[in-house]
Amino acid sequence: MKKSKRQILSLMAAAVMAAGLLSGCGGTEEAAETTAAAAETTAAAAEEGEAAAEGETEAAAEGTEDYSDVVITYGMTSAWDTVNPYGSSSGSIYQQLAVDKIYDRLAFLEEAGSDVTPRGAASWESADDGLSAIFHLDENAKWHDGEPVTAEDWVFTAQLITDPEFGFGLKSEFNTWAGTDDTGVEESENSVQVEAVDDYTLKMTFKSATPVEDWLLLHNKYFYVLPQHLLGDIAPADMMSADFWNAPVGSGPCIFESEISGSELDLASNPNYHLGAPKFGKLVMKVIAATNTVTSVAAGEMDGFFQAPSTDDALAAEAMGLNVTRSAEPTSIVAFLINNQNVSDKRVRQAMSYAIDKQLLIDQQLQGEGVVSSTCIIPGSQWDSGITWERDIEKAKELLAEAGWDSNTVLQMAVVSSRESMAAVIQQNLAEAGINIEVQTVELATMFSGLQDGTYDLGICGSTAMDYPLWMSGYYDYRNATYCQITDTSYAELQDAIAAELDEAKRAEMVDEYQELLYDEMPLVMIYHGYGFSVQSDRFQGYNGFEGSMNNQAVWRWSVTE
Repeated sequence: MKKSKRQILSLMAAAVMAAGLLSGCGGTEEAAETTAAAAETTAAAAEEGEAAAEGETEAAAEGTEDYSDVVITYGMTSAWDTVNPYGSSSGSIYQQLAVDKIYDRLAFLEEAGSDVTPRGAASWESADDGLSAIFHLDENAKWHDGEPVTAEDWVFTAQLITDPEFGFGLKSEFNTWAGTDDTGVEESENSVQVEAVDDYTLKMTFKSATPVEDWLLLHNKYFYVLPQHLLGDIAPADMMSADFWNAPVGSGPCIFESEISGSELDLASNPNYHLGAPKFGKLVMKVIAATNTVTSVAAGEMDGFFQAPSTDDALAAEAMGLNVTRSAEPTSIVAFLINNQNVSDKRVRQAMSYAIDKQLLIDQQLQGEGVVSSTCIIPGSQWDSGITWERDIEKAKELLAEAGWDSNTVLQMAVVSSRESMAAVIQQNLAEAGINIEVQTVELATMFSGLQDGTYDLGICGSTAMDYPLWMSGYYDYRNATYCQITDTSYAELQDAIAAELDEAKRAEMVDEYQELLYDEMPLVMIYHGYGFSVQSDRFQGYNGFEGSMNNQAVWRWSVTE
């Protein structure tokens, strides 16, 4: 069987490890040289007993540059909750991007989930017919205090976050582990089946067959390793209030220095990071108003920021001469939500899809920077089955006639204020086919709750797509209180089968079948997939503005040119 890109990458990582070049797994050749230089420096300083001269020894040993005076300033349009990776119940992306720099995860998720590459683990594979995953940890990984990161630290963390006495609000992210209940709580003391095979081999056992990279894509983003040697004596019930979080010790690419709650987080570069030392001395993360992002970069106050600018703002930034990058794939999606209980005939839902002028909405909302959607799968991606859509008002009218649609029926659509212009276009489009709707502007939470309880028939929402074919599965799952109020079990049954399939050829066939089902039943209408934009200063190098949507950023690749 042909190996996937991800399988090949995992095998390459193992080969690199065997050759003793592990530090090259997560970054560039420069990163590998930096790590090697740091190792030689440490040895030289220890031999001479002159810690004060360590920086000079390092530069002399390999001719590396001194980045201690380099400061990168990065804007966040919302504040993180805490520097405790398990201390936030919201799990917001801003929270994740803050703690991701202090602590480590098993793997790094590339833009749009297009790849899973080594981070805390150098390589991995499935075992026991997909019921287990084996992670070969990077033996060069160290805590910020110099102690090695071992499999026991990962086991300690797994046991802690599933402990009923530990007040972590996102335990359900780990309910796939054997030994946990549906809420992600251990069924008995230390029953969670995450174990250390040896110092640098971690085994994770699942309740059902799960491809290891699927688990990494979906759940790795919340699994940060914690130091057992510093936290092991604290009771789980007391962990959240421990003094440790005032000056936490992680194993990530940055070292905690100080924090102004809700305003600023100062981090130092970790010179011993196993994927390569970041090429800056300090990273300052500041909360900034969304309206000031582009102007702050233009004024030199910020090097970059996390919040995808609107297409109009991106084009304006480009006109100002700023560095503007477009995402590799159209991952920003807009969906037209339909309460399937209120609009139960699929022919009516199909008619809506044919009636909405998706291309017009792309032109108006995105200045043409988007692609018409047929299903939730990213158009042109590896899973795209090739289903195409064209606007056809006559086909819409034909379907409504077959369904016996009463043209006097008025459907209620709820939208947030930022979607009002889009709603006006859709209202006119549907009226052309013979579907009348009333539009109400409400808060986002009101729209979602109204769709769930039947108050509203229709709505509009946005999200970020992933290359993983089941990224939107929750919208179609009858077992969840979905916004579309779906009771049809066929979606979830096929999703479960795809998730458990280890053979990639068979999985591809099933994903094609899945797309055909979605397009035929039309439980909701995917309108478009839009491209995202990133704005950054010219001096800011190695930065990918779209990795952040995966809740991680490869700061070990960041550098500055003056």
